[in-house]
Amino acid sequence: MSAIFKRMNLLADRPNTEVVLLNLQHGVNQKVVFGQLREQGVFDARIKHVSLFEFCAAERAIDASAPALPGWDRTTENRGEKTRKLYYNGDTLVMRDVVEKVAAGSATVRHILTDPDVDLRLKYLDDRLIESVARFGDGITDKVAYANGSQICQTRLEHSGFQYAEHALLKGRFDTENDLNNKLVSRHFPPDCIVFVDGTTMTDLARHIPASKVLFLHADHRLPAGGVIPRSSSQIEQFDGDAIVTATNAHKAQVEGDLRHRAPIRAIPHYIDTPERDDTKRRHICTVSRLELDGKPVHQCIEAFTQIMHKVPDINYLIYGTGLGEARLRQFIKHKGCEDRVFIMGYTDDPTHVFKSSLLSIAPTMTEGFGLALLESLASGCPVISYDVDYGPRELIEPGSNGELVRPGDIEAIAEMILKVLNRRADYQQGCKETAARYTFDAYKARYFRLIDDLVGRPYWFDISAPDLRAEVANALNHAPLGGHWQLLDLSIRLASEANDIAGMYDGYLQKHNLRPDLQRPLMRCIWLSQRLGRVEDCRAHLADFGRRFPVNHAQFLQRYPEFLALEVDEVG
Repeated sequence: MSAIFKRMNLLADRPNTEVVLLNLQHGVNQKVVFGQLREQGVFDARIKHVSLFEFCAAERAIDASAPALPGWDRTTENRGEKTRKLYYNGDTLVMRDVVEKVAAGSATVRHILTDPDVDLRLKYLDDRLIESVARFGDGITDKVAYANGSQICQTRLEHSGFQYAEHALLKGRFDTENDLNNKLVSRHFPPDCIVFVDGTTMTDLARHIPASKVLFLHADHRLPAGGVIPRSSSQIEQFDGDAIVTATNAHKAQVEGDLRHRAPIRAIPHYIDTPERDDTKRRHICTVSRLELDGKPVHQCIEAFTQIMHKVPDINYLIYGTGLGEARLRQFIKHKGCEDRVFIMGYTDDPTHVFKSSLLSIAPTMTEGFGLALLESLASGCPVISYDVDYGPRELIEPGSNGELVRPGDIEAIAEMILKVLNRRADYQQGCKETAARYTFDAYKARYFRLIDDLVGRPYWFDISAPDLRAEVANALNHAPLGGHWQLLDLSIRLASEANDIAGMYDGYLQKHNLRPDLQRPLMRCIWLSQRLGRVEDCRAHLADFGRRFPVNHAQFLQRYPEFLALEVDEVG
């Protein structure tokens, strides 16, 4: 999540750009959590937070109004941490408010008491009605979402299970939440925006959004033992957006090799703020991680440390984090009899300080999209020993330079590498500094701003009568949005063909292939044209790509044109 927040804050700095965090859930609780994050400085103050209902209802007239309140003639009030206000009609209590100051403003829960058969509560934020909840006592609950004081959607639940929903804008009844959300975004989602979809779980909804879309891939679409989760595979291949973004080149290469994706892929690494130099004494070994032993087997690191701790009597192993595996880890430490050398330190909100005061860090993880914790450690001059898993560790850790990679579960190798890094820690610390210098904020910012520029296009007037039309097309490709590149490349290829410029044709088809790697024709043209240009290595790479993406047609192609078979035989040999 930290990487998502950083990206949103970055985009808030782009001129003439409004950044919105869109929540599928509608309610006061979501707004309170966002307010807390903004108060803590996690979110830039310019970032808006709205629900999908509010986003699609913006500036649209809705007839349905807020519910009527009971009449009252006197009130009493009790102030404390929460303010309680009682409303009476004569001697009858008809309504009760509980008001609490929260990070997002003033939250009020208003309990309507006039109907003994219904528990009706209205929830406000700064006097704005956000939602109402009516419980009927037989397991039936009606939840109503409001925007601008008007009812947007009423949802019927039975024993917390979704039954149906009726939406004011769509003027219809929906039997599943997916049907409701899909119809809502297809009809009422503004097309003049760019939607970042984080992870594959939202790709089904994104398919219905009539706007530019970018899919950011983490590592959760892969199985721990390797390979792509079947459902994730189809979601990625069917994603009909404008770009797919990965945080590492290794991830990009693997997706390109494993999947027949439609959208072009860009690798945009995260960044790290290099900590200010300080003179904190480095004393111990650390791990900063969620304590969830299935995905983060910290107990294996403890086992490795116990094997060599007699060789480093002045160094302890400090584990920072919380999670469901904490009790098991404490049991394991006691079982190994190392309570005086291995310590669970609890949660830290300052991992940089931990890394700056550590000799090295151990990162046991079974999957890692990029690994900001790895980069934070390296930027703090703290070498990392990590399991060699997809994708971040391989991208960030250079064995022998800034850390070491070991096979998952190889406890003896972890123990061996701890001693190796400790014996040459000055060299490893220098390697950490060189790595951190490659992941600057300026490089990160430039890559994301270029992606946005490519998607929305920059102002440019294309002159079809220009004396040098090929130069005009090339210039337009640097300004036009990605949606217009295909037609421009068609023109570029035609002009190169008329000029008998084989290299220009090859470059045009290569760009087409990068835009639509799921199409066969651009890739086949790249094979033929690279052969004519004598670019043997490029031709081999295209043949290999052809074989991965279109194995049946690849076999037929080699049977029909055996001269290309020699290239593949040479490569294997």
